[in-house]
Amino acid sequence: MIKSITAILILISSLASIYYAFGGVIKPETALVYNKANMPRPGIQLLSMFLGIGGLLLLFPQTFTIGGTMLIIHSLTTIVCFVMIKDWKGGIFEFIFLQIPVFIVWAGYPLSILEKFRNFLV
Repeated sequence: MIKSITAILILISSLASIYYAFGGVIKPETALVYNKANMPRPGIQLLSMFLGIGGLLLLFPQTFTIGGTMLIIHSLTTIVCFVMIKDWKGGIFEFIFLQIPVFIVWAGYPLSILEKFRNFLV
């Protein structure tokens, strides 16, 4: 049950990360929280690329933990930006969304039956 929930969360997190990363790289001025926290345009673009790369790495078992860690670091950076501009409501919402990558990393990558069998033989 946890593995199927983790698989769904991985897909949703990856798609959302890639979507928001693309938007942040193309139009960084739409990322209002970072603009209000006085983050420069190249910084917003790098942070967005960091988010997209983390979302992509989350899809593969070899880089799963690295991708999850990148999403956690991105969420913590966003929470710091919310605190800098004193938007407590946004910071609390981001803290709630931070629990998704933490749960994904905690639950681990969902292996299928065939992958478990293959790993058993190797």
